[in-house]
Amino acid sequence: MLASPATEPWAVVLADGATQWEARRLPKAASGRAAVELRAGERRFNGEVDATAIVRVPVGAVPSLPGVVVDRALMPEAGLWAVRSAKEGEDGLALAERLVKKIDGRTLLAVSPNFWLPHVLHNLNAPPNDTRYGGQWYLKKIGIESAWKLTSGEPSIEVTVVDDGCDLQHPDLVTKLLPGRDVVTPDDDPTYIPNQNGNEHGTACAGIVAAATNNNTGIAGTCPECKLRCVRLLSGSGELVPITADVDAFSFAMSSGSAVVSNSWGFGLGVPVPPPLKAAITTAVTVGRGGKGLVVVFAAGNAASRLKDDELPSVPGIITVGAINNFDEAAPFSNRGPSVALTAPTGTVTLDISGPQGHNATDVTVDFGGTSSSCPVVAGVAGLMLSANPLLTAAQVREALIQTARPAPFAVKDDAGHDELYGYGIVDPTAALLRVRPDWVDAGQPDAGTTDAGMVTVDAGPSVDAGGAGGGAGGSGGGAEPAVMPRGCSCEGSAGQVSFLLLAAAAVWVTWRRRSG
Repeated sequence: MLASPATEPWAVVLADGATQWEARRLPKAASGRAAVELRAGERRFNGEVDATAIVRVPVGAVPSLPGVVVDRALMPEAGLWAVRSAKEGEDGLALAERLVKKIDGRTLLAVSPNFWLPHVLHNLNAPPNDTRYGGQWYLKKIGIESAWKLTSGEPSIEVTVVDDGCDLQHPDLVTKLLPGRDVVTPDDDPTYIPNQNGNEHGTACAGIVAAATNNNTGIAGTCPECKLRCVRLLSGSGELVPITADVDAFSFAMSSGSAVVSNSWGFGLGVPVPPPLKAAITTAVTVGRGGKGLVVVFAAGNAASRLKDDELPSVPGIITVGAINNFDEAAPFSNRGPSVALTAPTGTVTLDISGPQGHNATDVTVDFGGTSSSCPVVAGVAGLMLSANPLLTAAQVREALIQTARPAPFAVKDDAGHDELYGYGIVDPTAALLRVRPDWVDAGQPDAGTTDAGMVTVDAGPSVDAGGAGGGAGGSGGGAEPAVMPRGCSCEGSAGQVSFLLLAAAAVWVTWRRRSG
């Protein structure tokens, strides 16, 4: 992001441990907020600042600082509060500059202005001309029907989709949605913004996670019985969003009882994660869900670049997902780096805005893509895992997904078994379920076994060629039904029914600027 010319001096306005950001003022923004150029080490980018700042104090304490008024609690579980100046004319930038000097490590731990930073969506904007365009059948590719024989999810497991809002009246979502939140307005209506390009992004992601299944309409969700909540954080790609809204999104997910948070959005390439947001995510991953932690999944991004270790997808504890095509090749746009944990196929066929507001003649789109569409696949698998074993911690879910990932045939692994493009491999829902419910291993699941380390493994089965309808990982063929089947689903269907919905996905790299690009 190129910074505009500025003559104001640099000043430290954000400090959190060893992390410091400097800022200097630019001419006032059209929004009325203070426009700033930011400097974090050698990186520079632009943003805006409103009248508030964010402080972090010890958990359980309330900020009590001279010349400061508490605006509201952001996430008290992380010690995060929004404050404003009691001094007339002092905006959030000046307030933060003043408070940074009062950080003492006891009563005041960290300070940041409430930066408004551009957020991007990780989708793609146009289908490519690749010769394999028609071959992306993403749910079949990961062997989802085999997993559904074990569990199709539980309504008690809720997945929050943080995005640009959802179509709350979509016939394939209306029975799945619980109350959500708009953290920008703010209010309790997370509906998408009408008549805006790309406004189907959140609906598309929600559909991949948990669209209504076996209802003779639309598509099948990865976790058919899981419930959904939508949070509207963006109105469009590139829009400025305050850090307080980012924190509010995770605070809502924690307080609402969600188990999984799916995030197909992010910041511009190279922008470090703001410390208040990092603190909020870390708290959600470790403290949420009664101390077991929320499973937080992020799209890796679509810039074909290497992620730095201080960017949003690199926050410890989250699951960062890259994209592959139907030949198990890494998508050319997928970001890479040590933080990439897994890859998943791009979910090309998913939900569009319903009715005349939609971008297609039906309520379904066939050209979704990017790492935006891989992220909700993994979020849905996490929902299946927690349905099978709700006592799992977020760390255990992440570890099980990594340990049971199907080897990526084109990966070049380091000594730890990691490849920067493919992570630790391709998500394998059946193997992950058997890992967290080993009592299901002997229930007739095909090709199930245990390694010397006790890790459940499943034969990946043959790959799916473009234009074919063969089995993916785990397959869905023979073997006796498992002895334990919590809400299990015999979802193979006949060739024009559910199988058609699962397999008729066109392999499209849709380029939306969501949280992957």
